[in-house]
Amino acid sequence: MKFRTDKYILRPMSISIGMVIAGILLSYLMPSLFFVGFCLIIAGTILSVTGVYVATKPVEYFMPDERTNKNTDRAGHHAFWIMANVVIILGLIDRFTSVSIEYKHASTLIIFIGIYSFLILRWFYNKKGDVE
Repeated sequence: MKFRTDKYILRPMSISIGMVIAGILLSYLMPSLFFVGFCLIIAGTILSVTGVYVATKPVEYFMPDERTNKNTDRAGHHAFWIMANVVIILGLIDRFTSVSIEYKHASTLIIFIGIYSFLILRWFYNKKGDVE
């Protein structure tokens, strides 16, 4: 099995080793912050396992093709307009009805709508096949 040793592999691997060492030191030197150290150890371990997995694959394995890029761009475009329409509708509801909608309460809803519409549209366009 051949491992890649370019900068895109060595940087995350060194960061993961640093996270594990920092987590161990933080856990032993400051017992009150044991949970933070434990989280650093877990995150560093996950990052190192991911780095080893990526290091075993060739660079071309992770490059998306032209169709995937086109589908992702199209899904992002439509997800943006869905979010814009949701913001406009919430603004109109706030302006013309007695319901008071504050942005800080609606922002989570807007973000979730944007993220899930992007994921669903990307899945749909990839499943659909040929994009026109």
